[in-house]
Amino acid sequence: MTLPPHGRRAAARVRASSARRPSVPLIASFSARASSAVAAVPAFGHRVPARAGLALFALATAFGMALTTSTPAVAVSATDTALSVYAPIQTSYEDTVQLQPQVMEVAGGALIAPMPAAGYAVEAAPPPITSQVASVGSVTLLRAERIVWPVLSPERTSDGFGPRNAPCAGCSTNHDGTDFNPGAGSPIVSIADGVVVLATESGGGLGVNVEVQHNIGGELVTSSYAHMQSGSMTVGVGQSVTAGQQLGRVGSTGQSTGPHLHLEMFGADGVRFDGHAWLAMRVTG
Repeated sequence: MTLPPHGRRAAARVRASSARRPSVPLIASFSARASSAVAAVPAFGHRVPARAGLALFALATAFGMALTTSTPAVAVSATDTALSVYAPIQTSYEDTVQLQPQVMEVAGGALIAPMPAAGYAVEAAPPPITSQVASVGSVTLLRAERIVWPVLSPERTSDGFGPRNAPCAGCSTNHDGTDFNPGAGSPIVSIADGVVVLATESGGGLGVNVEVQHNIGGELVTSSYAHMQSGSMTVGVGQSVTAGQQLGRVGSTGQSTGPHLHLEMFGADGVRFDGHAWLAMRVTG
């Protein structure tokens, strides 16, 4: 059945279509106003001029577009329980990590063995030796831990310790030391830690001579380095030296038949002993 375009049935059709629109308050208000405008059209067969109808339709369309574009979507679709998109984001920079303490459960029947105390021993440092030297005064000597050869080639020797035929006029027939022959200019070093008690360029028959006192195993030992090159001494009286520290160079000063190191060694009593044999038993590096 086709309804007439004008009259009461047309107005009823407009009202019916308005009733089917969504029940949003703003849109419902607009529909009511549109229905009133349509209802104002003459209902008894009077025709509305075409231009007036077009103007009314254009006005209604413009009003609807303005309403839909100016109304936020949230105002139409949001419910009371929904979070607004304009609500500020809640942030927190506090550390929320909570560490739980570690717990170790031990069975009731477990036996905890006592830890034995670590054993150790305390050893007091050996006391130093004090000697009196006329040119130096009181000399304190700490125990030497390392003993070395006085030259780099200790196997090259000439005269050893003890009786011998005098090699030159004025040379002794009872040799008080050991002659090492590493070559002219070879370095001469201290056999152990100690203190220099003599350093002279004019040592008589010993020529350029250096003497060093040592504490070897709690005993006072002196080493004497003779016939060194003139001007080669690197130490002075009263100076502390270490094992292997250079004292001078091999020369031929004093009563000497050629470049060599004449090494003498003696204890607190001043009695000379065989330095080569003594070193061979004690050299540690």
